[in-house]
Amino acid sequence: MSQHLSQTDPNTLSTELLDNRQCRELCAPLNDYENAVFGPDFACDLAQIQPWVDSDCLMYSAVCGEAVAGRRRILSVVSVLITTSLSRDQMIAGRIPESELTPWTAGPRSAQPSIYFSSVVSDAPHHLAAMYGSLLLDVERFRIAHEICFHAGFAIASGTAGYLHMDKSGFCLLAGHKYRQKYDLMVINERTAKTAFWRGLLRDETVFLGRLETGAVMVGQSPFALDSSDLVAAAEGQR
Repeated sequence: MSQHLSQTDPNTLSTELLDNRQCRELCAPLNDYENAVFGPDFACDLAQIQPWVDSDCLMYSAVCGEAVAGRRRILSVVSVLITTSLSRDQMIAGRIPESELTPWTAGPRSAQPSIYFSSVVSDAPHHLAAMYGSLLLDVERFRIAHEICFHAGFAIASGTAGYLHMDKSGFCLLAGHKYRQKYDLMVINERTAKTAFWRGLLRDETVFLGRLETGAVMVGQSPFALDSSDLVAAAEGQR
């Protein structure tokens, strides 16, 4: 359901919040928008996005505006992918690029799902709050429908602004790991989550943050794949 937002940009006639269902109709312009913002290291074509759309494992919320009546443009966007723990581990370990992550519904339903925080673009705080609220509802519907639990999330910080935003949300730097040898990788779980969005989604505690703190994770190895019964003592220091 769309929702009109309060107007703060004098150059825009109106702004509208779009939920995931409405964003599905804008996959091409949303993909073009993200490609333009994040650059060639993260660019993908619509053919690569379509399997995610068909799988229901790509979820968007966006704010659009009209400076000229009838000419809608994208102002802000936030999106997540529901992928598999295996794909997550492979990307973090540097074995596959972001574009080769696998939709969770494409594999066995017994596989552990993981949330990949794929994009956030906005310079308006009220846009962010509205988009996160909308996206939380859609991801929760997916979680309930499939009777699953999200243990953790992961993301790539493509720049300083993204890093700071995720740090405020409760993401922790994955020391010793870089995407394409230059972009910071970040992870979040129930203990480190600081915002309503992530606290609402992450149910169970995981142990990878403590393993990172103790140096038990080697470069090229995914911390998620380690088997440990230890609690994350170090995670509380990240809150």
